[in-house]
Amino acid sequence: METLIDGALQDSIPADDRALLFGESVFETIAFCGKSAPLWVRHMRRLERATAELGLAMPDAAILASDCARLIPEDNEGRLIIRISVTGGSGGQGYWPPTRPKSRRILQLRPWPETFLQQRLQGLKTIISRFRIQSEGAFAGLKHGSRLLQTQAARECRHRGADEALLLDESGRLAEALSSNLVLVAGERLLTPASADVAGVGLSWLRDRLANSLEFGSVKTDQLESLSEVLVINSVAGIRSVVAIENQSYQPGPVAKELQSIWNEEVSI
Repeated sequence: METLIDGALQDSIPADDRALLFGESVFETIAFCGKSAPLWVRHMRRLERATAELGLAMPDAAILASDCARLIPEDNEGRLIIRISVTGGSGGQGYWPPTRPKSRRILQLRPWPETFLQQRLQGLKTIISRFRIQSEGAFAGLKHGSRLLQTQAARECRHRGADEALLLDESGRLAEALSSNLVLVAGERLLTPASADVAGVGLSWLRDRLANSLEFGSVKTDQLESLSEVLVINSVAGIRSVVAIENQSYQPGPVAKELQSIWNEEVSI
């Protein structure tokens, strides 16, 4: 994996980086098509908000763009992924951060997962994870580096042989997928849970695109039969249909097909 750390080609950070010691970091995972990232501006907005919330210094977006350009091969015409992490850097005393924090930026180039296309065509078989999110947490909505809940849910998902895990909120309602937001089709209504732990970039695009057609709302696990379609969306994998939640089956329907078509035309990832 090719990595840039503060603009230098290297693959290690100091052991006293506050991301390692305390999880003090935020990140964005950005899809590129050729040399273009169609959702770049939205990613930068979220990164700026997250760094401000955690008191980290936001790197200049132009510098981040330059770093990305250095990582992308000159002849690249396909799709790839770059993860941008901003950490609290080194220094401070225990939990107390340095009085003049200097963040560290880390960019990692990743290949495009071939499973995404197959999942778009065939849909996802999902489970309900035993882990629940706290929708009113102090850092709700932020893409921060403390992803312990998600890594444990991913282990559970793999152990049970599913493609994706769905997480419930503290009220027992569908909240989000492991790495995606949810769109639920209930009759004529399109719902997305307000209790999602991460304010997704893909979801923000969809909310702007659908204006007032996408409402906040969710269902409990005993109401799964009331849904005609279930979709997951994130800024990298795009829009995929859910074909099963535990033993409840679904078919990819007209909403999924329409939204996937719009995504392909406008986002082109």
